[in-house]
Amino acid sequence: MSHRAYLYNINTPSVAENTDKMMMEWGYEMPLMLHPLLVEGGFISGNNYNNHVESNDSGLYFDSEPGIENLKRFYKFLEDQPGLITDIEKFNEARDKLFNYLDKLTGRYFHLDIWDILNMEDTPHAEQAQLWLANIAHNNQIITRAMDAGDISLLNYKDLNDVSPGFNAFPELLNYEGYDYGWSCIWVADEENLPYEIFEENNLWGLKDSDGRVLLNAQFDEFYSFGSQGLAVVSKNGKYGYVNTAGRIAIPLIWDDAFDFEYSGVAVATLQKKSGLINTKGNQITQFVYDEIETIGNGNCFSAKKETFWGVIDASGRIVIDFEHTEVIDSGYGFYYTKISGQKNQKIYNEFFKYLGEFPIDSIENLDKGLLLIKPHKGLNSSLLYKKDGNLLDSGFEKINRQTNFNDLLVIRKDKKHGLISRKNESYVLPCLYDAILDIRARVNDGISDIALIHQAEKKGIYDGNPKQPSWLIPLDDYQQILWLHETVFTLQKKQMWSIANTATSEFSDFEFDLVVQKPNEDGFAYAFKADNVYSVSETGITPTPKSVALEHAGEDYAYYFEFESRKRLLAYAKGLSRNDEQTTDELTSVHDLCVKAIAAYNARDYAKSIYYDTIASEKGYALSMNNLAHLYYNIEGFLDDDKAFYWYHKSALSGNENAMNGLGMCYKHGVGTPVDIEKALFWLNKAAEMSLAIANNNLGDLYSEDLLLPSDNDKALQYYQAAADLGEPMNNWLGYLYDLKGDYEKALHYYQLGADEGIDVSAYNLGIFYLNGLGTDKNVIMAIDSFKSALDRGYPQAHIDLALIYQNETGFKDKNKVQQHIDAAKAAGLEIPEDLVAKKKGWFGF
Repeated sequence: MSHRAYLYNINTPSVAENTDKMMMEWGYEMPLMLHPLLVEGGFISGNNYNNHVESNDSGLYFDSEPGIENLKRFYKFLEDQPGLITDIEKFNEARDKLFNYLDKLTGRYFHLDIWDILNMEDTPHAEQAQLWLANIAHNNQIITRAMDAGDISLLNYKDLNDVSPGFNAFPELLNYEGYDYGWSCIWVADEENLPYEIFEENNLWGLKDSDGRVLLNAQFDEFYSFGSQGLAVVSKNGKYGYVNTAGRIAIPLIWDDAFDFEYSGVAVATLQKKSGLINTKGNQITQFVYDEIETIGNGNCFSAKKETFWGVIDASGRIVIDFEHTEVIDSGYGFYYTKISGQKNQKIYNEFFKYLGEFPIDSIENLDKGLLLIKPHKGLNSSLLYKKDGNLLDSGFEKINRQTNFNDLLVIRKDKKHGLISRKNESYVLPCLYDAILDIRARVNDGISDIALIHQAEKKGIYDGNPKQPSWLIPLDDYQQILWLHETVFTLQKKQMWSIANTATSEFSDFEFDLVVQKPNEDGFAYAFKADNVYSVSETGITPTPKSVALEHAGEDYAYYFEFESRKRLLAYAKGLSRNDEQTTDELTSVHDLCVKAIAAYNARDYAKSIYYDTIASEKGYALSMNNLAHLYYNIEGFLDDDKAFYWYHKSALSGNENAMNGLGMCYKHGVGTPVDIEKALFWLNKAAEMSLAIANNNLGDLYSEDLLLPSDNDKALQYYQAAADLGEPMNNWLGYLYDLKGDYEKALHYYQLGADEGIDVSAYNLGIFYLNGLGTDKNVIMAIDSFKSALDRGYPQAHIDLALIYQNETGFKDKNKVQQHIDAAKAAGLEIPEDLVAKKKGWFGF
């Protein structure tokens, strides 16, 4: 049974238009690689195409433009993750094809049509669509969080909702050959890559090859698309025939009307107002005796009208449903139906043309392999299940378990008990006697199996429903748990201890292990833990695990594969530690969580603890912790260590952390842990500045304004300071000073004011100068006095001289006492008194 998800690019929700473009047809799910397309504007409305059941018509819609930009960001993020992509050449090729495809889309929305999948459940489609909407949003939140942090470990496959169960980790899915890095998820119409072109000339149509050579001159009034048999309908002077892709007349133009060939190699043609079937050679398959013929299903049969009644003929012309129906016969998924005048119910035939009865269309579900389910509806209180021959297999059951993905089995619940039906054998293989039957997703020979976990009271067992030879692999017994490991190998738990059972060889170990877990199928498929020892389980036996392998699997790269307890025991075994040792636990904590703990300890001023956590995360390669560790060694009294600061800044910078690039630049500027090297300082500070780090821009501004290691360059200094200001971290006094030097007094005044507002003494002083002299604003002595006083309050004594001059010289503000006060204060501060103030003091002119 294949239930499909369809993705379209459209302009008008719920309305089918010629401009709609189908992008994807995929089984059972929305592929995770395309989830980032569905990131904004999600809402539910009727489908554009699967809208034939009004009560269950719910599709999802998302804004296309932000989705395309988000998917491009996602692929850039994947490119930037070291060691993630196993075949970078194929990845780049798939990415380029995908981006080129998306750039050509013109529709405003992405429309996800999941009608087929929603139809598997009895829950109303609208409710299921809401869940799909929530799951897609949840998955995109996880993807976005990982992209924002630049950390692929945050994209934990186990945290995602409703994704393919065939993978245990995102890297497995990403590098799965069948996905071709996302490109194989895109559906491309055959005609988009055709080796020929239908062309028009003088209102007539002809055919060219891919190089532009004419195969058929423009001569036809109509020229339709080529079908599955490589034939296209053409017309000329009211007669119809067929041409092939080589440019030859395949069937002469003798028909009054003609239609496309179906996959069955049969087409409908009309002659003298009667219709019949022809083959690809133009030979008649049926007599031309039908008034109407319509293709139904996949083209293997046809609904035909003869005089006043409808019936069905197959591709050989054989009558398979008698001509006794007053309405046309149409096809559903695995069945045929025709209306009954005045009734909601319709006459139903299965795909083998066996009559089943009269039922509503929306009550029918094809369960594959010929089985049809009739769900409860008005007049029918319980379900019916029909076999291929049209006979009833069972009735009166409560439901079919939809949470399973068996190859053949159906789980049936009847009288609150469960049983198994083989679809192929069309019979029960286990009666409805069991409390639960679960799909444990066991795969055998790399394919989906029919292996089920059976519960009955306190007992559990394993049943293999392979239709060729159904049997119990592990009979019911009082097991606490049964877990599938590989092929037909399981682990069984009794009294908290575990055993290994190879059902193919009937070998069962003792219940001697504390824990058994699956592992990557390299040199075995499971780990078995016994006290402090670790064993690898393979098809050939149970052997001690090499400590180097255990250490690798305890690492961060396998956090998606093993639970914390398993990694802890692997690490303890590999390093000869106690598994209850606190350090063992800390070394297995995720780098993100270690960094969070380090930051909390830093904020609590427990710097030793902060160093402890950040060191573990740094040694695992976490760039943010490397930077934080370097910052602590660079700045915190009692922990200063120039060599360690330089070492960790350097490693973090090489890992792409912009703050570490800035810190490394400052190490080279000041000679911290390395000789002073202005060229390297400029290199790393500029790399950080290019990543829009404000402090790096300010540090570059300092370098060009200090005239210590570089010749001063006020223009470059201003450029960098302004860039930092634009990023939200202005050096207001320096900006004011540099704009002052350039004579741009309005900007200088603006930044001096900002500097004064944030408490900078010299900014307040310069603001007073501007107000006193009317620079960038009207002269305002009162504002000047206020600014000079503000500078004094912040410890800038030079303002005493300027205030004394104001009180000595400015009309309306002269005050000899204040002049004296400020001169005395200036002297006390060790300032030299200007001569004009001294001369005035001797004669006190003007008062």
